[in-house]
Amino acid sequence: MKKKKDIIGLIGLGYVGLPLFLLINKKRKIYGFDIDQRKIDLLKNNKSYISDISNKEIRQIKKDEIFNMKEDLHKISSCKYIIICLPTPLKKNNPDMSYIKNALKAIFPYLVKDQTIILESSVYPGATEEIFVKKINSKFKIGKNFFLAYSPERIDPGKNNDLKKITYSKITKLISGYTKKCEKKIYNLYKNIFQNIHLCKSIKVAETSKLFENIFRAVNIGLVNEMKIITNKMNMNIHDVVESAGTKPFGFKKFVPGPGVGGHCIPVDPIFMKWVANKNNYRSKFIDLGAKMNLQITDWVIDKIINVINKKKTRCLILGVTYKANINDVRESPSLKIIKKLMSIKNCKVDFMDPYVKSVEINNKLLRGVRVNNFSKYDLTILCTDHYKFNYKKILNQSKKIIDTRGKFKDSKLNKIIHL
Repeated sequence: MKKKKDIIGLIGLGYVGLPLFLLINKKRKIYGFDIDQRKIDLLKNNKSYISDISNKEIRQIKKDEIFNMKEDLHKISSCKYIIICLPTPLKKNNPDMSYIKNALKAIFPYLVKDQTIILESSVYPGATEEIFVKKINSKFKIGKNFFLAYSPERIDPGKNNDLKKITYSKITKLISGYTKKCEKKIYNLYKNIFQNIHLCKSIKVAETSKLFENIFRAVNIGLVNEMKIITNKMNMNIHDVVESAGTKPFGFKKFVPGPGVGGHCIPVDPIFMKWVANKNNYRSKFIDLGAKMNLQITDWVIDKIINVINKKKTRCLILGVTYKANINDVRESPSLKIIKKLMSIKNCKVDFMDPYVKSVEINNKLLRGVRVNNFSKYDLTILCTDHYKFNYKKILNQSKKIIDTRGKFKDSKLNKIIHL
């Protein structure tokens, strides 16, 4: 049952903001703000635009609590907590904090005493204080009559569709505050939302922890992708190696190779830390190697596909265009790079099939997905994303030739399968 307490405002109803909005909405009164009218219209019509979230969940939202930032920002004044969940992309390989800065500029006239701003976006260490402290202190005094906190998101897209569901509220929530009173403010809010709370020593520690989590993944994915190239040269399947090594109960963490990395976190967060390292007169090494390997593996996969095509007239089907399984997010997906290259090859016709994506933009042109009932009409089927919804038995039985970049058919001995 919702507590009839202070109203919470959440800015940014995207891949991070909407799941958090729904979680808080179960217990507290919350307003959601976004500049994208399309999202607002979908929510008000009980439609979800994120594959992890069902229309049924959207129906729980009171439609008079979703607002367009361009029209209803004055409602920020009635919110005790303001949570910011906005994208932080790269711009010419530099962190782009413009979405956060613009949001602060927009809400600043409506800020009142005793509010707490909580930033959830992934940022470089020091960014929260750089963006907010001077601006807020020009009107209030942080720690006395206004409060600032940072709590990095830890959403794992696709897990709501995973057989091994991880409930969002059970993931340990990192929190931090600019002062002790700021820490108390964020703790008092999130202790009733998340089951486990970890208080970081400072905002910078929390910011760095989030980046380190994803750098750890990026470097290890790069390592297993390099192992994939080496084992392929020795006629071994890397997925068999990973499976065997994964039986060790200590000292080994299982990472699975693929055709490359995508999304917002893995390709971007390491660059944030590399940028900070450069500012502090240090040149990163492992971070650079991991990023380089994760780009190189996509080129390696493309070269293998081109060798199979071998200048012959080929009709190709790409299975999956999202950057990981069971989501509808195509940001930085290696599948798009593969499609783009194949479309440039003479006599190569490319289609894609993805249960979560209707169309993608390639070379400024819209490529629509297809539904396939008979895979035998394609000369080459390339598995890029291993969605649960694919009928793998049918794919295996009907396809003329398969390139498997995900190890889905690793146990098959059929000659028509090329294991990458």
